[in-house]
Amino acid sequence: MRYHRIWAVLLAAAVSASLSACGKGSTESEENSTSAASEAETTALPTEADTTKPTASVPESPDSIKVYYGWGTEDEKYYAEIFCPEGAAFSEDTLETAEDDGSVMTASLTDEVKQYAVSSRMHWHRDAYNNEPTAYPIIAQLYFDGKLDDKTAADHTGCNQNVTPLGFTWNGYDVVLIETTYTFMDYGEQTELFAGVEYDLDYWKTEEGTGKVMDLTTKALFGFELNSLGDEALTQEQWAWVISALFGVETGMADPFAKESAAPPAAVAQSALVGEWIDRTSDWEDTYVFADDGTGSYTSGFEYAFTYEVEGDTLTVTYEEDDVDRFTVSVEDGVLILVDEFGYEQRFGKNETAEETTVPEESTPAEEAHPYVKAVLGTWKESETGIDETFRFDADGTGHYSCLVEDGLYECEFTYSFLRSDYIEMVYDDGTEGGFQIVIEGDTMTVRNEYAWDLAYTRQ
Repeated sequence: MRYHRIWAVLLAAAVSASLSACGKGSTESEENSTSAASEAETTALPTEADTTKPTASVPESPDSIKVYYGWGTEDEKYYAEIFCPEGAAFSEDTLETAEDDGSVMTASLTDEVKQYAVSSRMHWHRDAYNNEPTAYPIIAQLYFDGKLDDKTAADHTGCNQNVTPLGFTWNGYDVVLIETTYTFMDYGEQTELFAGVEYDLDYWKTEEGTGKVMDLTTKALFGFELNSLGDEALTQEQWAWVISALFGVETGMADPFAKESAAPPAAVAQSALVGEWIDRTSDWEDTYVFADDGTGSYTSGFEYAFTYEVEGDTLTVTYEEDDVDRFTVSVEDGVLILVDEFGYEQRFGKNETAEETTVPEESTPAEEAHPYVKAVLGTWKESETGIDETFRFDADGTGHYSCLVEDGLYECEFTYSFLRSDYIEMVYDDGTEGGFQIVIEGDTMTVRNEYAWDLAYTRQ
């Protein structure tokens, strides 16, 4: 249904939407690793920034990527095969670099359905940074030293780190989940998740002054920075499944993301609807009549003819001028249950004494007075949004609309009718249409549609 443009614009202004994004720029570990390697005069190894070249198209995503994680050495043992979990995809940069060089320094991938993103990372112990604790990340300082150096601690307070074994190994190393929390200056509490292994990293550097090449070993971490993309953080079980898939370790874990297949909705046969159904709890005893030829009527004060179709558990009711209602429908123990597109549920009992169902030739004229027509008559004003939006409903089915706009007062005329007892339709004098569901309690009328939810108007 087309809504009146003024109504749509004004009410849409009351609805706000937020977008959440996840991801980081270059990480501290990447920057510091580059710096440390330079200071230590390590073997010059290309970085992604040096090797990534623009390509005409993104390569087809492979099942795995070769990742190098041994700064300072070209030993083949520091190349690992990282697998893409089912449903995830490597980033374009990862694919392009892997195609050009055969391997990457950082493998990044995302799963939009399971709502996570990961990037492979390596963190060194401070020995590899010439004992400069400020040259490596918080995660490594806390993991290897258990505390931050004074300079780093000045900007980061409340630091804490939990290390949890995930119950499986990779290349003989225990895989752990490291959760690091801290407060960074004025930015509040931060949390970083890393999952991977601690291993011995062989490297070399030239002794200052003598030029002697020294073969050294230090502790290092290799694994993945983890980020949840949705509003809900992934559980430890879910992360364990992701990490085992990345490392290609068969753990026998069931996919914790898999949901039990919901039973398909019970299909409702059209024959189950045939008859007269009454909601005796409603103010006007709302009544549906379904004939076996696919026609019917709805009565709630006025009577409206319609045609209907049932597909699965969806009931589609089409009125004159192609106005449509859709419901989730079920029939349980002689009760017809309809749930509309707003989630409103209404229950109807079957009138077993009703005569053979008939369809009215014409809908009752809107001009005929009825209690719910009388209830809406008068002038209603909404002041919460600050535009003094006002509707006046007259007994002859016409009305007047006004609101404050930038240029002053906007006014127009309309005609109105009820699609059902709680839904009013309007056709404005410019030919556009509008409509909303109403609930009247005393001198308050609450309205809702796809643009507004529970907006209150007061009788004037």
